[in-house]
Formats: sequence, C-alpha cells, structure tokens
Amino acid sequence: MADAALKASHFYILLALSVEDRHGLAIARDVQALSDGRVRLWPATLYGSLEELRDRRWIEELSEHPADESERRRYYRLTRAGRHALAAEAEHMSHVARLARSRVRPRSGEAR
Repeated sequence: MADAALKASHFYILLALSVEDRHGLAIARDVQALSDGRVRLWPATLYGSLEELRDRRWIEELSEHPADESERRRYYRLTRAGRHALAAEAEHMSHVARLARSRVRPRSGEAR
C-alpha cells in the first residue's frame, strides 16, 4: 500500500526545516512565506504538528540553542528519515502536477 500524502502543514514544516534548524515561530513564519500565505500555522496546529512529526522521527528537538537565542525557544532539526519523507512527497507532488497540467489543457473543439 502506498504511503498516505502528508498533511500540508507537515509538508511545509519539513520544507522549512530542510534548510536550517529553526524554533517554532521561525517555522511558522517560513511556512507562511513558502506557501504564499496559503498555510498559516496557529500555535495549537504548529505544536501539534511538531509533536506528530517528532513521533514519526522525522524531526528532532535540539537540546542546545544558539548562543544568541533565548533558552525558552525550542529548536527543531530535520532527520534523515524526515528528509526522505519530504523528498518522496515532493516527487509525488511533481507527478500530480504533471498529470494535472496534462488534463487541464483544452481539448480540440472545447470552448475556452
């Protein structure tokens, strides 16, 4: 059986963490920017999603923080398994986009 598609929030969180380790607010801001404002993570959704991704071992919470940052912030890192899940979902999305583009082209004789 094929893996289920990732939730949009999970996909964008993994994408945000694919470049660098981030704390929750930075993840939420990056997700909003990456999605052109289509995905906005409120705190309950953000931290619930982070917990689900941690449970799947796709991200990990860091025990150390950058020296110039507050120790109250929790930082997260993408794991190898998370990077694999992100790559697999990106490949699936690419396939779906190609399929959609091939089907939305007007057929001959179809009104535009």
